Amino acid sequence: MRKYDRLKKEALEGCEWRGHHMNHFSSATIEYAHRKIGNSICKDCGMAVSIDTDPPANGIDIGGEAVALNCK
Repeated sequence: MRKYDRLKKEALEGCEWRGHHMNHFSSATIEYAHRKIGNSICKDCGMAVSIDTDPPANGIDIGGEAVALNCK
């Protein structure tokens, strides 16, 4: 499984555990850094989750309110 797909799966599982119903991930590729970034927003409350296949130093690969807080 590719890293992007694995991160997306982990992020969605975390969001669903918090009670969110997430939209499809939008993705962008940053060519110079060879990294892929994706975002998704909860259909109910608007909280977001983002993933980054190659985060900067001290960065995180999965983050956002949707993986940290329960759906309102």
